[in-house]
Amino acid sequence: MKLCLLTFNLGRDYSLDELLAVCDRYGYEGVECRAQLNHGHGIELDTTVEQRAEIKAKFEAARVNLAGISTSCRFESLDAAERQEQIDIAKQFIDLAAEVGAPRIRVFGNAFPKGADRAEVVENVGAALCEIGAHAEGTGVDCNLEMHGDFYRWEYTLRAVELADNDRIGIVYNCDPRESKWGTISTFLEPVARYLRHVHLHDIESPKYPYQNLFRILRNMGYDGYLSLEASPSSDPERVLAVYARLFDCMVELA
Repeated sequence: MKLCLLTFNLGRDYSLDELLAVCDRYGYEGVECRAQLNHGHGIELDTTVEQRAEIKAKFEAARVNLAGISTSCRFESLDAAERQEQIDIAKQFIDLAAEVGAPRIRVFGNAFPKGADRAEVVENVGAALCEIGAHAEGTGVDCNLEMHGDFYRWEYTLRAVELADNDRIGIVYNCDPRESKWGTISTFLEPVARYLRHVHLHDIESPKYPYQNLFRILRNMGYDGYLSLEASPSSDPERVLAVYARLFDCMVELA
């Protein structure tokens, strides 16, 4: 299992050079760059061909890998035109990821519109993923649906991915404390195991979610991919990143 930093909170203000330096300093093996929020890393759709080549070269020269690009794309809208707009943006991110050397992008289901038929929404998300997956074929880039929002429930995420029926489509497991009311976290992890491509962590010292158990389950499953830290904001992000890296190592060792 490899520790990764998602730039959503702690890494949002770092330039790409600063991000690579900080992650290398504290042993993070990857960076997942959150796009569409004007973060300091600058990995966005409006980058030029030359800028994309430069980004790729910087990661190739670094010890830290580009683990993925995390987008805002979401497909729950009941309006077909709105869904198509999001699909088209996701396709552009697939192309961007291929050019900068990222192996995956993240997208959302995300929430069921008020009064909507849930089965219809899940089918719409599956159809969106199917179209994106077809676009991703031959690029080496996966499009992964995060278990987020209403799609934290494994049944919805799994059904959408199964409907997409494409090897380029996978799942991002998101550590959500709401799972505890349904039983152990294995209830959510085991059904999606065959599609699991990435994991999002949050405040790993929090008692609200059983992180030690998560690491044990993932190890027993043979998961050897990235776990992206998406911890709470801090006025001293580098200090927090250093502490979390050591805590992660200890927890994984004890798993």
